[in-house]
Amino acid sequence: MSDVPIRRLMVSDFRRIEGTRELPFDAPVVLIHGPNGTGKTSVLSALELALTGSIRSMERHSDRYQAHLPFLGQSYATVRADVAEYFQAGSPGTPMTVSGARQEGTPAFNAAAAKFYAERCYLDQASLGRLLDLYQAREGKEQTALEKFVNELLGLEKLDALRSGLSDANDFRLFKKLAVGVDEADREAKTAAMQLKEHVALRAEIQTQVADARAATREAVAGLDSKVTEGGSDVDLLEFVRNSLNNDTTRVDSAAAVTLHQELIALGGRISALVERPTTHRIEETRIALAAATADKEAWEATDGTRVQAWEAAAQAAGVNLRSEPRIAVEHATNLVVQELETASSLRTQAELVGTQLDADRAGLYVLQTRLADAHEHSSALVESLTAVRSVLDDSNRCPVCDRDFTEMGHPSLSAHIDRKLAELTSHGQLLVDLRNARDQLAARVKTAEIEHTQLMSRLLSPDQREAVEQRHATLVELAAQIGGIQAAKSNETDLFRLVRDLQQSLDDLEAATSEELHISSELAKYAGLLGTTEVPTFDSFQTVSTELLQSAEAQVARLADTVNQHRKASVEAVRLAAALEHESATVQRLADTAEHKKQCDDRVAEAKRRQGVAKEVHEAATQARTNIVHRVFTESLNEVWKTVFTRLAPNEGFIPSFGIPSATKKTFDINLETTHRNGQASGPPQMMLSAGNLNTAALSLFLALHLAVEPLVPCLVFDDPVQAMDEVHVAQFAGLIRLLSKQNNRQVIIAVHERELFDYLALELSPAYEGDELITIELGERATEEDQGITRHLWTPDVAIAN
Repeated sequence: MSDVPIRRLMVSDFRRIEGTRELPFDAPVVLIHGPNGTGKTSVLSALELALTGSIRSMERHSDRYQAHLPFLGQSYATVRADVAEYFQAGSPGTPMTVSGARQEGTPAFNAAAAKFYAERCYLDQASLGRLLDLYQAREGKEQTALEKFVNELLGLEKLDALRSGLSDANDFRLFKKLAVGVDEADREAKTAAMQLKEHVALRAEIQTQVADARAATREAVAGLDSKVTEGGSDVDLLEFVRNSLNNDTTRVDSAAAVTLHQELIALGGRISALVERPTTHRIEETRIALAAATADKEAWEATDGTRVQAWEAAAQAAGVNLRSEPRIAVEHATNLVVQELETASSLRTQAELVGTQLDADRAGLYVLQTRLADAHEHSSALVESLTAVRSVLDDSNRCPVCDRDFTEMGHPSLSAHIDRKLAELTSHGQLLVDLRNARDQLAARVKTAEIEHTQLMSRLLSPDQREAVEQRHATLVELAAQIGGIQAAKSNETDLFRLVRDLQQSLDDLEAATSEELHISSELAKYAGLLGTTEVPTFDSFQTVSTELLQSAEAQVARLADTVNQHRKASVEAVRLAAALEHESATVQRLADTAEHKKQCDDRVAEAKRRQGVAKEVHEAATQARTNIVHRVFTESLNEVWKTVFTRLAPNEGFIPSFGIPSATKKTFDINLETTHRNGQASGPPQMMLSAGNLNTAALSLFLALHLAVEPLVPCLVFDDPVQAMDEVHVAQFAGLIRLLSKQNNRQVIIAVHERELFDYLALELSPAYEGDELITIELGERATEEDQGITRHLWTPDVAIAN
């Protein structure tokens, strides 16, 4: 059958399902059977994951449930569901893979179909017993699942939105806050007259500010240019200030003067340092001392330096690490050589001991092998001979070899004598076993000793290597005896090199001082030209000329700073005048705008009051319509469907579960479940009034009622062991209801059960009833290992008796 929504499921290493299984679901009814623990719930959980991308019942227990989905010992699980094309969300045949917290792949259903399947189509085993509680559970301010279903069924979203939007129309104080600008217009219209009076007073105050700013600006401009007159407009006055500031270079000149003053201060410091430096005579003394020190260093290099280099070369050749202190380095190298010689001697002694023991073990092994061969040859030949003689003996006690009567030897029976000899030879075989074990143990010890002896011999130093190590030891001893003189020579080298370096640095500093004198003279001449003086500086007059130039620079900085302040004052007063003029113009404009705005606000308030009356009429009509819909749906639709399904499953139950009808004046519903006796008397909630079996029946019937109350987006129902705690009557009624849903309501039904009798009963009740009808039974557990993998497809066939 190809028009069912769910066609096939592939599941691999998922929970209790080991390996890969392909399960067909392309039939109106699919029954799954298996004892507890064989994977019924695993199959339906895999189906939910493949269709929707999650398993809601597990997600309620733990956010990390995906880590436990792979089969024990496997790193990941794979599922894939084939569905009808109009439900598909992605590419058909694409599997989903779950590994730890990672999930890859796209569910088979699109988002809408997946939501409908999880909420209205699949009832898992864990949720059945507490379905009523789950439907009524609330998280924070969120709606319960039952409230969401009822709101969806009633379809009041648009009507509630209309009523909510118009609820404030009954009070103009609230209504004017909804209409954009009405509340503001009402307030502004009342204050417009006061604002007009305030603007008039403000204009008079601003005019005074304009007059003060104008006078201050003319005074500041007079300090810059005495030709400015009292005549002219404010625009002309501001234009004059703007032109004066644009052509002004005073700021640049002042900054340059400040920089020149700072440079002269720095130059004065350099002059003071130069005067305190040594004279030319000191330079000559330093040169002579440097030459003498250099000669001493070269003499050291020719004598002690050559000896130190030779010692270091010999030390490096002997393996001494010269990066550390020489005495410590030589001692360390000597210790290593001594240790190497001791190790070589120890290895040689150990090799000789192992070799001696090895020779002794080899000799013992040869003796054991000889004894074992002789004993084996004697024992085998004698046993074979005696066995042959024993086989031809008769009761005459006559030897078949020599024809002699054995009774002459004083023994009663020749056969008994031969049997006793054979028994003795058998005990002799145990001796052979002991010899063989002793030989094997000794052979293993010889092999181990040979390996150990070979390893020891490979680690021994050759005569050339030992001679080289002993020669290196002698060299190190000789180097150790020379360390005292070498350290003294190296200390002398350090002192000589430091003296040469210090004298060279002193000479460089003294020569730099000479070039500094020429540079300072050039700098003083440059600054004298910039300040307009004709001083020609010499070394003796450096400080005097520097002081005079510094005084001239300070006077220039003060003069330019005063000019800059005059320009700044003119600029500030001009800005204040322009701001006052702009403020006056803005105030005049606000007077006109306020009058116009008051008129507009009055008109808007009048129009808002007219529309309020219309909104009140619409709100009242929507409230009445909502009341009618709520009562009609709860009494004629939801409760009627639930009652019909429940009474069909539990015909003998006196208390019928139902929804309590909520108030229709609320925007949302606070839905409570109750029971009503068949005589019409209201009773308590189902959890109090119904038995455990009928409570499960109430939950199951509520699930079916919510499924049937809306247009099925996914026409299928999936149950995991739905007949818990039900008696035979309930089961029979349930089977009839499922048959009705499948045959007449065109629902694909998938049911998993664990009781064999119930499975056989449902398979009989739900068997194909007409041509094209099908039933698929899937048996897990031991049946899954058979050739058909426990899958049976039942097709409709005509009844031969009826056909004839």
